[in-house]
Amino acid sequence: MAKIPEWCRNMKRKIAVVTGTRAEYGYLKPLMKKIEEHTELELLLYVTGMHLLKEYGNTIQEIEKDGFRITKTIDMDVKVDNTTFDMAVSMGKGIIGLANVFKEDNPDIVVVFGDRIEPFAAAIAATSMNIPLAHIGGGEVGLGDIDDSLRHAITKLAHLHFTSTNQSKERVLKLGEEKWRVFKVGALSLDAILNEKLLSKNDLCRKYNLPDKPSILISYHPVTTEWQEAERQMKLVVESAVAVANEEEMEVVIIYPNAYPGGFQIIRTIKNTIQKSKNIHVFENLPHLDYISLMAISSVFVGNSSSGIIEAPSLGIPYVCIGTRQQGRERAKNVIDVGYRKDEIISGIKRALFDKEFLDAVKKCESPYGDGKASERIVKVLGEIKIDKRLLQKKITY
Repeated sequence: MAKIPEWCRNMKRKIAVVTGTRAEYGYLKPLMKKIEEHTELELLLYVTGMHLLKEYGNTIQEIEKDGFRITKTIDMDVKVDNTTFDMAVSMGKGIIGLANVFKEDNPDIVVVFGDRIEPFAAAIAATSMNIPLAHIGGGEVGLGDIDDSLRHAITKLAHLHFTSTNQSKERVLKLGEEKWRVFKVGALSLDAILNEKLLSKNDLCRKYNLPDKPSILISYHPVTTEWQEAERQMKLVVESAVAVANEEEMEVVIIYPNAYPGGFQIIRTIKNTIQKSKNIHVFENLPHLDYISLMAISSVFVGNSSSGIIEAPSLGIPYVCIGTRQQGRERAKNVIDVGYRKDEIISGIKRALFDKEFLDAVKKCESPYGDGKASERIVKVLGEIKIDKRLLQKKITY
């Protein structure tokens, strides 16, 4: 194949994608592939946040293994034992670092996903520099975390909005955004689930040295408004899951939390529990496809991760959702909500395992989050939207 001249490459519209976590990267991966395949778009990939932390699996290696060319890395100095002060400082460093790379590379559009500190830093940098910002996942609700406020703040900064559901689209419009800027595309996270072949149980057991037994999957993250309770909360979660697993001869699989305040305390709880129980398997990080495949073969998913609400319904997996982190988020019929009490959590897990009527409803439940074609809808808009004063100059609709 003939080499494309530099001047031809420079005529492409440069789409900058910012990723800071393993889960977010898994969601963005299908979109990034579509951008690379588009004849008139060029992918600029900025890697930051948790991806650069050895303690969380050094997940930048996963991005490199997938064959993406990383444009630049931005160190936000995210600490393993984060405090709320550290998180604020990391956002500031992220804004400075991302502003510098945007100045060097001059992207035409910056794309961010969700509600964490990394997309928020990118949003501040891009909009301050008059670079159009496209936000994926706006309009959703999670009342128990600072991410909820960050998400809505990014919405007010963004020039284009790609929402997962009709309810999310309506919330973005109620925030005063103009209709022509808002596109309901479905959840980007479903693109991988519905379009890629998941690993089989045999493959997963061989790859990760797991027993061929029924399993309880746990993914529990710190709640920033309750971060000092993280250790106590995680202890309740793990003890509840282990109690059921011991009774029913099951395995427990735990995925590390994010690096928000309280994450270090959760990890400490996990490490202490491993020493006491033989049927627990812990992973600092898993490739997104492996994580989804593991969810698909689990008997029940337990925790406070959004993936139990967004991805699990499409896999027909029951989800025991603990505490406040996901309060207010749109749900399918696979979700059992419980509080921070051991008896409640155990009861929820047992219902998810043995309530036939509930399990029948889970297998038939419809997800409100789309059809797995979000990335192609997003790329179409990114390629066709006119970049002009109308796009940059936002006006509130009320």
